[in-house]
Amino acid sequence: MATTLNVSGLTDYVNVHKDELFVKATVGARSLDLVEIMGNVKYKDALQYLDSEVVLADGSVCGFNPAGSDVFTERYIETKAVKVEKSWCAKTFEKKAANYQLSWEAGRETLPFEQKIAESNMNAIQDAVEHLVWRGDATIGIDGWIAQASAETLVTDVTFASGSTTIAKIDAMVAAIPAKALAKGVNIFMSYTDFRNYVAEQNSSCCANRPILDAAAESIKYVGDSRISLVPVAGLELASSAETAVMVAATEDALVYGTDIEGSENVYRLWFDEKDEAFNFRVLFRAGTAIKHPEEVVLGVQA
Repeated sequence: MATTLNVSGLTDYVNVHKDELFVKATVGARSLDLVEIMGNVKYKDALQYLDSEVVLADGSVCGFNPAGSDVFTERYIETKAVKVEKSWCAKTFEKKAANYQLSWEAGRETLPFEQKIAESNMNAIQDAVEHLVWRGDATIGIDGWIAQASAETLVTDVTFASGSTTIAKIDAMVAAIPAKALAKGVNIFMSYTDFRNYVAEQNSSCCANRPILDAAAESIKYVGDSRISLVPVAGLELASSAETAVMVAATEDALVYGTDIEGSENVYRLWFDEKDEAFNFRVLFRAGTAIKHPEEVVLGVQA
């Protein structure tokens, strides 16, 4: 007669893929690829504009009669120093599955999954920068494009009626775009939620012979005007109930991201501090936003 093995005192087995660490995916700071980047902004720079108006006169009359105007104006872009700093003690992994990556010898210290940890943090920084350029951050002193557009008198404001479909909202944005802006091409920025809703509404409407839109596309052309692109960006996704859903239409050079060294938000330093026995992580960059051509921007807000 076989005896029974009593294993009730053992925990259930869990297989650990000790050489794997999964990093949260990110959509990144995609907005920065679709606006003007102004580098070498150490603190505050002036954006100078010249607006010329001419008067067409009767050329059959003799004499010289100057008319028209040339007006110089200035706007400003200001950047703030932004940093991300972290410190990790590798000994935290002593009793964990990753302890085999530790080196217990002075001068040979290692941080388990160093590359993955750095990658995860860089992804998080991209997400944060994407939200920063649109929504701003009062603790840093950066207001973002939405607040700047709200304060600009030359920006065209659109209010979406309560209960409007996403198609109706986008149609209202398109109707408000100035002809001068259309000549340069316009992006209508929106949240991924609005983008998916628009695609779903279009695909479910008339007609059977119309191509099916893909919600996974990075952007799509507005039906009826190829000069207008609909672009979903993570920075316009609502992160809290305190934020307001908006859409922003703008030419590529209307919105400006200022920094000192372009791409510095994607560069990190990771080093071992022997005194504190810790691995230190740092990212340092300057960031700021401005609206260069407010007359080429449309701000849509829900009523």
